[in-house]
Amino acid sequence: MELFYSKDIASGGTSLDADESGHCVKVLRHKCGDIIHIVDGQGTLYKCEIIDDNPKKLIFTVLETINNYGTHPYHLCMAVAPPKNIDRFEWFAEKATEIGVDEITPLFGDYSERKVFKGERVERLMISAAKQSHKGTIPILNEAVTVRDFLLKQKDYQGTRLICYCDEVNTIDEATKIPVTEALGTLGSKDVIIMVGPEGDFSRSEIELALKSGWQCVSLGESRLRIETAALVAVSSIYLTSI
Repeated sequence: MELFYSKDIASGGTSLDADESGHCVKVLRHKCGDIIHIVDGQGTLYKCEIIDDNPKKLIFTVLETINNYGTHPYHLCMAVAPPKNIDRFEWFAEKATEIGVDEITPLFGDYSERKVFKGERVERLMISAAKQSHKGTIPILNEAVTVRDFLLKQKDYQGTRLICYCDEVNTIDEATKIPVTEALGTLGSKDVIIMVGPEGDFSRSEIELALKSGWQCVSLGESRLRIETAALVAVSSIYLTSI
């Protein structure tokens, strides 16, 4: 079953945009009377019938709706510092969408090599990944923020807050680092934020601020991982803990 995406269907829209229409009609050869399936990016799947197979603006009528399509039993925000090579962040966003993530927030840390982030291509990749993996919900790509601003914004967050970093934690306020699977296995809340820092790791002052703000430091194992690998390990951990 192929999935198409319409950002307007939830509010009564009855057409696909030019890209989706062209793919449906020209590539997949759908025509009037065919049944297609459309997601709204908010968790609902729509069973629809094509009533006008214009490849620039396909028109459909909704026959049936299915709520909570392709969802997961948690809400995960990944706050990740984009690496210098933006292709690696795009790869992470695509694969995290396939597995199960709800929000992605790009972070700028003290040691970040990348100081500018443009999200248009990332958003397109997440839409494509959601359709490919049969997700009804498309993750939200938040505006990029500094680590300190993000910590301040999340100071009243009631869910689980985890920070992954490489520094030896016993030198910082006697903090205790536990395996991420252990932290996720004892979740009191299904709302989770996980932070992953830049190539140069979080700075000491950023780590100290996070720990003083109530974040739990977690380990992703003994291997030294690239940013996108670490972030995807974290996404996979909560997914596997929850299925």
